[in-house]
Amino acid sequence: MKRAKSSLSRLTIGAVLAVTVAGCSSTPSGETGSGNQAGSSAKTELNVMVMTEATGDQAEQTIWEDTVKMYAEKNPNVKINLQLQSFGGVEQHRTWVTTQLIGGNAPDIFTTRYIWDQEDLKKGLLVDLTPYYSKKNANLGDKTWEEVFPKSVLQRLQGENKTYASVPTNIDSVRVLYNKDLFAKAGITNVPKTWNEFLDAQEKLKKSGVTPFGFPNTKPGDYNYSWTTRILTEELIAGQYEKMDVNKSGFIELNEYTRAVDQGIVDITQSPYKDVFPIIKNWSQYWPKGYNGIDFNTSSDMFLRGEVAMIMRTSGQSKVIYESSARKFEIAAFPLPYLTKENHPDAVGKLMEIGGVPAGNMAIPKTIKPEKLDAAVDFMAFITSSKVQGIHAEKLYRTPAIANADLPEKLKGFAFLGDPMKLNIYGGEVDKNVTENNQKMGQLYLEGSLQADKYLSDLKKIMLDFVKQKKEENNWNAENNYGIK
Repeated sequence: MKRAKSSLSRLTIGAVLAVTVAGCSSTPSGETGSGNQAGSSAKTELNVMVMTEATGDQAEQTIWEDTVKMYAEKNPNVKINLQLQSFGGVEQHRTWVTTQLIGGNAPDIFTTRYIWDQEDLKKGLLVDLTPYYSKKNANLGDKTWEEVFPKSVLQRLQGENKTYASVPTNIDSVRVLYNKDLFAKAGITNVPKTWNEFLDAQEKLKKSGVTPFGFPNTKPGDYNYSWTTRILTEELIAGQYEKMDVNKSGFIELNEYTRAVDQGIVDITQSPYKDVFPIIKNWSQYWPKGYNGIDFNTSSDMFLRGEVAMIMRTSGQSKVIYESSARKFEIAAFPLPYLTKENHPDAVGKLMEIGGVPAGNMAIPKTIKPEKLDAAVDFMAFITSSKVQGIHAEKLYRTPAIANADLPEKLKGFAFLGDPMKLNIYGGEVDKNVTENNQKMGQLYLEGSLQADKYLSDLKKIMLDFVKQKKEENNWNAENNYGIK
C-alpha cells in the first residue's frame, strides 16, 4: 500500500495508517454536494488526517477506509490521502495542530477541537466555514449543517462573531459502565442518580467483596480525575454562569474565562470551587488500592475480570469493553451521579454533562489551494451524512453529531441527558498546564502528602500565569472588556 507523504510532530504517537484512495470530484465554486463532472478526468487530491482514540485499532482503520471508498464510489474525481493518527493526549494533539498550521504543513482536512478552532480562525490559520453552514448539500439530504446539527451543538461551535471554524463528526459523552451481575449480587436494584445513592451503592458493593470503582490515576491521560473535578465543579458553580457568560453565548469562551479568573469571579481557593476536592477524596475509599499506580488500560482489564464493578469511559472508549471476548457479564451505562443540597448548599441538584459537546471536529487550513476547497467541504458533509454517522455509531461507538441519525441500542446509555457544562475549568482544551498539574498535585492530595490549601494555591498560580499570557497575547484587559463583544 502506497504511503502518503506526511509531516508529523515528534510528539505524536504516530500514524496508524496512510492510504491513498481515488474518488470524488470537486464541485463548482459556490455549490456544495456530491456529483461528478462529466467529461473531466482531472483529480482533486485531498490530504485528510483523522485522529483516532488508540494506535493500531484495526476496526477504526477499516471503517475509515470503507468511508473513503464509499465516497469514491459516488464521486470519481478526487484522490484522498487518508492518514489515521493517534496522540498521547489533548496537549500533544494541540501542539501538533499549532505546529502544522503555523508551519503551513497542515493537511487539507484535519481533526481539531471545537475549543481551539475559533482561536485559530481569529489568527487567520483556518478557513471560515460560516458560508457553508447555510448551504444545502446532497450528502445531508439537501439540507444544511445549520439544519442537521442540534442547536446545542451549533451554539458551542459558534464564535463571538457567529462564525463556524470546524465541523463535528460525533458527540462526546462520559458515562459510568457497570457490571450488572455484580450490582445484582450486591442487591442494587436501581441505577444511582444522586451522589448519596452512588455512595450507598458502592458501600453495598464493597460489603459484597468487590472493589466498587476502577479509578485510574497515573497521569492526565487516564482522564478520570479531570472528568470528575470538571463535572462536580460545574454542579457547584452553575449558579454563577450568568456572571461569566457576558456575551450570552451559552458557554464560557476563552476571553470570558480570562476575565473571570482575572477579576476573581473564578477563584479555586475559595468555596464552592475548593469544596469539590474533599468530596472526591471521600469517594476514593471505594477505589482500588494503589489507584495512583493504575492506568487506564489496567482499569479496563480489572473491569473485564470482574475485579471492579464500575469504570468511567466515553462512548468511543467503551468499544473495547463491549467487544472484548474476555467479558462474561452484561454491562450498561449511566451518567456520573450528581451532587444535591445534601452534599453542598451550592449544588444545583441536576446532572451537568461533560459530554454532549462537539467532538472529532474537522477543519480546513487557510493554506488549502482554492481549487481544493469545495471538494474538502463536500467530503466533510459526507462524513456528517446520516448514513456515515450511523455506520460510525454502530462500528466505532461514536455518538452521532447530527440530530437525524439513529442511535444504536448499545449507545442508548450515552445519550445526552443533562445540561452542558459551560466553564470546563480544568479541561486540557483550555489550559494544558492546569490540566496536567491538577492531576499531578491531585495525586499527592489524595494520598495525603499535599494539603488542600497548598494544592489549590499552587494551581491557582498556574491558572493566573495562563491568564496573564492570554491578556498579553490578545491585548485583553478590563478597559476593553477582554475583547468580549
